Amino acid sequence: MSAPTLRIADLGLGFRTWAGPVEVLHGISLHINKGERVALVGESGSGKSVTARIVLGLLQELRSARISGTVEFEGRDLDRLSARERHALRGTRMSMIFQDPTSSLNPVYRIAPQFHEVLKRADPAISEAAARDRAAALLSAVAIPEPERALDSYSFQLSGGMNQRVMIAMALANEPALLIADEPGTALDVTVQAQTLALMRDMVEEHHTSVLFISHNLGVVREFADRVYVIYKGRIVEHATAEGLFADPRHPYTRALLSAVPRITGGGIPEIEDVSEDYYQPLVVHEGCGEPEGVA
Repeated sequence: MSAPTLRIADLGLGFRTWAGPVEVLHGISLHINKGERVALVGESGSGKSVTARIVLGLLQELRSARISGTVEFEGRDLDRLSARERHALRGTRMSMIFQDPTSSLNPVYRIAPQFHEVLKRADPAISEAAARDRAAALLSAVAIPEPERALDSYSFQLSGGMNQRVMIAMALANEPALLIADEPGTALDVTVQAQTLALMRDMVEEHHTSVLFISHNLGVVREFADRVYVIYKGRIVEHATAEGLFADPRHPYTRALLSAVPRITGGGIPEIEDVSEDYYQPLVVHEGCGEPEGVA
């Protein structure tokens, strides 16, 4: 069996601070196979985004960070790569979509030159004209009706939904093996969010891209993900298929997350289960969701 696109084993993260060491991640393990959409779900501060930044090699550059464990991308141990080699992977073999597109696009440049810079990551010799043609085709693929007009616009001249579609097109421009989506659509209204996620799902299926989807929105996760890892205070507490998780949530924290989802009918605020006593309950792994064969 071929190696997973991404494999994380026993990942730990701590920071040295003036008040002493602070532990953030406690033995995170997960895997994503080729073409799979895997969600990492948990409340704010649970460790979702720092996990993504370790995969991208960003936290390794901080002198205060202490990272342990293994992160393998396409069978290669990222810890054995140089900073230059890790940098070369970003924007080519792995890309990231952030939750606020307006903070990711430079407001003093039009979209076209920013697209050109993205495409130059994989093809340094690409001309402006060729990059523009490629960018227009990608923007058309994410249902932007006037791609040429969008390319000549600044980010502040486009709506939030349009900017998010531009970010999806940029992230997939170099056909990465792994796409990390850090709560994309959080800053959008629900209708535009649904349209944007549907487009992203179609695009990653077309390119057979593996996805690490970070979110606290369980409704979106249910529609988008193949498998789900639930993270609580820096620990994975449950691992299941999306269907299995919503049909039979087993960890108290997972049940608390589901109980916290707002409901239009029924009235009142749902009672949320107290999970404090079950914090150290062992990891719950649903049937068929273990490590892939051949992966230790």
